[in-house]
Amino acid sequence: MQNVRITAIFLLLVMLMGALAACGGSGGEGAAADTTAAITDAAEETTEEVLKADLPDVDYNGDIFTMYMRKSDGYACDFDVAELSGDTIDDAVYERNSKVAEKFNIVFEIIRDGDNFGLNTARTAVLAGDDSIDLLIPHARFVFPYALEGLLYDWQTDLIWVDLDKPWWNDDARAAFSLCNNLFAMVGDISYTNLGSTKSMLFNKNILSQLGLASPYPMVNSGEWTMDKMAELTKSAAADLNGDGKYNIADDRYGYITTHWSGPIQVLYSANQRIARKDENDLLYLTLNTETTVNAFEKFFAITDAEGGYIQCEDGVSGVTDCFRAGHALFYDVNIGGVKALRDMDEDFGIIPWPKFDETIDKYYANVDAGCNLFIVPVTNADPEQASVILEALCYEGYLTVLPTYYDVVLTTKFTRDAESEDMIDIIRAGRVFDIGYYFFDNSNDLNSVGWYLTKTPDRSFASVYAKYEPVVLAQYKKVNEKFLALE
Repeated sequence: MQNVRITAIFLLLVMLMGALAACGGSGGEGAAADTTAAITDAAEETTEEVLKADLPDVDYNGDIFTMYMRKSDGYACDFDVAELSGDTIDDAVYERNSKVAEKFNIVFEIIRDGDNFGLNTARTAVLAGDDSIDLLIPHARFVFPYALEGLLYDWQTDLIWVDLDKPWWNDDARAAFSLCNNLFAMVGDISYTNLGSTKSMLFNKNILSQLGLASPYPMVNSGEWTMDKMAELTKSAAADLNGDGKYNIADDRYGYITTHWSGPIQVLYSANQRIARKDENDLLYLTLNTETTVNAFEKFFAITDAEGGYIQCEDGVSGVTDCFRAGHALFYDVNIGGVKALRDMDEDFGIIPWPKFDETIDKYYANVDAGCNLFIVPVTNADPEQASVILEALCYEGYLTVLPTYYDVVLTTKFTRDAESEDMIDIIRAGRVFDIGYYFFDNSNDLNSVGWYLTKTPDRSFASVYAKYEPVVLAQYKKVNEKFLALE
């Protein structure tokens, strides 16, 4: 859709430029000025058309629109802001919500459930036919049980005012979450925490300077920022500072630190691999077991298991965050939103993408953590057309105001320390990945978090872990495909 409009803009400009040339040939300065003005007006008008949400002028007469989401402040903050407080991002969310509520004469009600994963209370209500919930916003890994039970509207056919071709909806999520041409979950600029859930890497500038090591910024820009380069720098930075012959995260200097939910998960995507993809019929199939996957994990664990590498294998990030804050690590990977915890760090740091597996990879892919918010509309919602209007409006306003605030003001002013980091965030955002194999969760297998699982195994053997769980996953995917085919 956008390409068609862009082509139209180009053709219009060509025609107007031709008119301008004709006016110039006759010496008509007034005509030339008029034509120039016409070009400007046409470009502005057409640009506005491209970026405008196409929504009906409708009054919902004070209807209550109920959102049901997790209790956790870290995710509820996408919507649950009760008043203006002076906090930049909270105020942007409040203003967005207020604008949409006023435009459509609707009242937002937000219910926060203590179940921070699947919102099972809400699921029970939907199964019972309770129509009080208009929108569900669960932990992303707990979306698909709703879909498999036939409890959700299809974003492509049922939510008629949602325009997924618009830039405020995420294309990779749309492609990843479609199954057998059904799309029951989506995300886009309706959620700023989704960008905050994207993997990035931080580096300590002071350590680089002290050791005379090369900055990774030029490597990123040239496409040469790879795991091999990271391994070299990691080895150079590691030091047993207290001289006791062993490494301790509280006392020594590390080249690279991470957690079991961070680097071990991200490494797969740095090699442009996926746990699962879809075939020509949009059916799920397992793609994890490749030579590149094996090599990527071997290269990763060679870094972490060497002196100066460290994986925190307990939940939480306080240990590694404190280590980096204290200036005891060169590299530390973290979700972009997690950079906020380092705002009081005294030493200078930069933000870069996670490195590529090698230079053959076409971009810096960044995993979006599956703990993020996804958006689903239960079939008990009596007015899916209304839901589609509100979703499109919230996402559009998020695109215009909330994301620019989070991205341009918060991320690139408060969190980062230099202009280069701002450019790096552009690159990270452009490489976001939503792997349906990672998001699809079942407690009976660990391939959906294979990197995390490998941190628990002494030999780091991908082959043995894969062999153990492959039959289980294949059986699960077969059932999923059959259920989605039955929905056609």
